[in-house]
Amino acid sequence: MAAELVGISLPVTLLFFIISLAVVVFSADKFIDYSSILASRLGVSEFIIGLTLIAFGTSVPEIFVGVQSVQNQAENLAVSAIIGSNISNIALIFGIACIGRSLMPKKNATRLRLYIPLILSVVFLIYALIDLKIDKLDSFIILMVLPIFIYCIYTDKNIGVKNKNENSSISNIVLASGLILMTILLFYSAEGVVITGLGIATELGISDTIVGLVLIAIGTSLPELAATIAAVVKKKTDLVVGNVIGSNILNITLVIPIIGFFSASNKSLDSVLLSRDLLVVSIATLLFALFIYLQNKKPFRNLQIIKFGGFLFVLGYFAYILFLAKVL
Repeated sequence: MAAELVGISLPVTLLFFIISLAVVVFSADKFIDYSSILASRLGVSEFIIGLTLIAFGTSVPEIFVGVQSVQNQAENLAVSAIIGSNISNIALIFGIACIGRSLMPKKNATRLRLYIPLILSVVFLIYALIDLKIDKLDSFIILMVLPIFIYCIYTDKNIGVKNKNENSSISNIVLASGLILMTILLFYSAEGVVITGLGIATELGISDTIVGLVLIAIGTSLPELAATIAAVVKKKTDLVVGNVIGSNILNITLVIPIIGFFSASNKSLDSVLLSRDLLVVSIATLLFALFIYLQNKKPFRNLQIIKFGGFLFVLGYFAYILFLAKVL
């Protein structure tokens, strides 16, 4: 990506970096506003909007990675991106949301049935990767989680609804257009941050390892991270929980089948994905589900405990990154 900035001076690259970052923050802020209005107008909870609309919007980069990987026979890249993204969503994104919480989550906002597609998606992913190849049967089995997920959303669509009325004068057309525009802005501005950030790192002589593990990893998660920060500021952290559940399910059920159904490559995936990273995402998913479940139980229904748990998730994420960098 740094090649795209060849010939551009460091000050100009830095300017584009700042502009891209500003657009990410602005578009995430507006995306949260529009999503909240939509939730109220449709009579569904912010949690469900996070579970569906925001989850799909922030999964768009992973979907594009999947398509591009098939075209370029780089399936290992796509699978690594999915696993890494799901780990980041739970440990970093959800962790930050917990640390920034100022209100207790709505009691029973997450029904137990929503854990079924979340856990199944990981179990079926493990099954698909046992032989380090993703075939059509594996893809079909994983795809079957999608209708289960949709059914759970439909039956729980009114979770947390308090008021179906809202005072916004924004028309439905403007609202829909705004959501689409903000999704596009989030995607391309985040890409701009990655490209310009890599260019700055190259100019300053920062190692490729640090760039890949820190700058690119954080950069590709900027849509989720920016949306999370905006949700925390607006005290709409239930959106984040829905986003993490929905995004992690969609990452697996939409991207992995793309690889299995359309890839012509017979290359095996990297075995370390199974022995290391898949183990990490499995443990992270179980801990996430357990943590959400315990939030409804005494003595865990405590804001300070939730904040401390968020701190442990974030600490675990950075420990994982340092392990990948062979620092630990």
